[in-house]
Amino acid sequence: MSRNVTKAMGNRYCQARLEAAKYNEKLLVRSSAVEFLPGVTEDSLKKYELDINRPPNTVVALMADAYSAPDLTAWYCANECPLGKDRREIPKMPAERALIRLQNSAEDMDDIIRSISQIMDDGEITGNEKEEIAKLSAELKECGHRISEITAILDKASKRGEFDR
Repeated sequence: MSRNVTKAMGNRYCQARLEAAKYNEKLLVRSSAVEFLPGVTEDSLKKYELDINRPPNTVVALMADAYSAPDLTAWYCANECPLGKDRREIPKMPAERALIRLQNSAEDMDDIIRSISQIMDDGEITGNEKEEIAKLSAELKECGHRISEITAILDKASKRGEFDR
C-alpha cells in the first residue's frame, strides 16, 4: 500500500504520521490514522497537514502519542504554540544557585552518556533496559531544565546589566 504525498509533504505533522506508518501501516492514510486520534476527524487532520489550520496542543499530544513521536510536541512548542513558544517555566532563584545546579547536572552527564552508550551497544533493548531508559530520559530532561534556568538568568542579566540578588 504505497501513497505519494505531494501537497502535505513539507508539513511536520504529515511527516510524523508517515514516519510512524513504517511501523504501523494503518497510519499511512488519514482515514485510518484518525482511529488513533480520538475526537479528530479526517477533515481536521487533512487541514492540519495542509497547513490550513493549526492543531490545538491537545491534538498534537494525541499525534505525538499515536505516532510515537515525542519530538513532535517539542517541535510544536518551539514553532507553533503561540503561548509556549520558546518558553519554559523557570523557578525564581539566585544566579549562584542556578549555576551550582547546572554544574551538578554537567557532572551527571558523563554517567548518563556512559549508561546510554552501554544500552545502545548491542542495538537491542531488554526489559531491564526499558526502565533504565525511562530513568535516563528523566535525568536528561532535568539537565535540560537546568540549562533553561541558567539561560534565562543570563538573558535577564544581560538585559538588566546585573544579576538578581
